[in-house]
Amino acid sequence: MSKKNLALIVFLSFFMVTLAFVLADDVQASQPVLKWGSRGEAVKTLQQTLNNKGYWCGTVDGIFGNRTYNAVIKFQKDAGIKVDGIVGPQTWSALGKSSNTNYTQPSRGTARTLTVVATGYCPCYKCNYPFHGQPSYLGYPLRRGIVAVDPKVIPMGSRLYIPGYGEGIAADQGGAIKGNRIDLCFSTHQEALNWGIKTVTITIYP
Repeated sequence: MSKKNLALIVFLSFFMVTLAFVLADDVQASQPVLKWGSRGEAVKTLQQTLNNKGYWCGTVDGIFGNRTYNAVIKFQKDAGIKVDGIVGPQTWSALGKSSNTNYTQPSRGTARTLTVVATGYCPCYKCNYPFHGQPSYLGYPLRRGIVAVDPKVIPMGSRLYIPGYGEGIAADQGGAIKGNRIDLCFSTHQEALNWGIKTVTITIYP
């Protein structure tokens, strides 16, 4: 084999190896910041990675729910990183991947608005009797961001924006929540009392 052909083979081999690393980095960089309520292929990647590492989060379904949240919390504790249940750059890195915080999830449809009467509740015994200690209808732990809705009006799992409250997810139901009514979960009973009863126009994302 001539020196010219040998040099060409070495160059091509080096080029292919470099390209493989670049493509791998691009795949890793596509990982978004995920949190409770996120959905999509990136969540499936997260769930599969956690399951492979022994942090069981159930079926790989692409829904960041209660099991995935608990698995993330346990992994973060064991990894010695910030424990917040949010899969950002630090958690992706600890999982052996990278994150691109500029990633924007594709729209799943057209948003709509709805005027509703909104009340407040919290995870306390008084607000949740006789179901105190139980998770929401979709299995998420009760915390700020969980919204009880009438599923005939607002589909379960819908992402919501409530003026004066912020983002939420339709993840709970209630016997008194019928029609254009919602119940917003707050961190404390006093916060729920401070909210009281308000008529607001919310945005519903499919």
